[in-house]
Amino acid sequence: MINVNGKSYPTISDIMKVPENERKGEDYLNKMSGIFLVTSSSFKNTSTGNVFTQATVCDDKKVANVKIWEKVEAGSLIFSHYEYSSTYHSFSLKPIRIVNAEKAPEIAEALTPHFDVGNLERCLKYLIKSVENVHLRKLLEEIFRKDSQFYTSFVNATAASQNHHVGRGGLFFHTISMTKIALNLISSYPNLNRDLIVTGCLIHDIGKVETYKDAPTFDYTDEGKLENHIVLGVKMLARFIDRIPDFPPELESILTHIIASHHGRLEFGSPVTPKIPEAMVVNFADEIDAKLNAVFEVFDEMETNNWEKVEMLKSDIFKFEI
Repeated sequence: MINVNGKSYPTISDIMKVPENERKGEDYLNKMSGIFLVTSSSFKNTSTGNVFTQATVCDDKKVANVKIWEKVEAGSLIFSHYEYSSTYHSFSLKPIRIVNAEKAPEIAEALTPHFDVGNLERCLKYLIKSVENVHLRKLLEEIFRKDSQFYTSFVNATAASQNHHVGRGGLFFHTISMTKIALNLISSYPNLNRDLIVTGCLIHDIGKVETYKDAPTFDYTDEGKLENHIVLGVKMLARFIDRIPDFPPELESILTHIIASHHGRLEFGSPVTPKIPEAMVVNFADEIDAKLNAVFEVFDEMETNNWEKVEMLKSDIFKFEI
């Protein structure tokens, strides 16, 4: 719940905490309308020609896809009625009042999702120091210089506009998490090049710094829409390597390949599929971390022995206890 001018409003986390079979009627949580921060939106038409908004809304803990029965821009705060469809497993909103988030910065900040990155800097520092190849270590030290604008942006960036690790610090959290996953995979295959995998994991998503806007929207930038984070990441890698004298061209090609192939398949946005084992590991670790994060985001609000749809997986999941 969030307090605005002495009145309490439920947020997306509050209405999602109610078990699915109890989400009955409009404003089902004590008949109170809610408050939602719209982080991304696209306008669509019903079969009768009426405009509605397919949107992502959030609070500081949760992100959800909703349908808004009005045209609402990303970066808006909406005071709204809400209703849940058990047929489509989704929420719809009927706005009462729409406010530009920039005109209510304290409320917007309170509703902005964020990740705890307190311990991640120590992990990053250790991982960089653990890289033995001098060229790769110098590259990582250059990319993640704490006094750089890139580093400040990286630490605060989201990993996506929806689906997984959405929020301030989401990119940093995802990057360290998937690197840990990759290191566990290495333990079973000692022939893998650890330095390449650690470096590949740490740099695979650097293009997202330029792909998404900062809070409160986390929406795509123009560059993000035109080029996507893989293309932007390859270009950024080239710029960073230009700052390092005598960086081996063959090593640049391998790192470029790892970034370019980390989505694994052409239909998932990679211009090339993984051609070396280390690129495969980066792809696997990235997918594991993103999908498990999406699943556990939904699990957090589910009762046991229930089903819920995970948009990223395009599938229902089942939560159970043994």
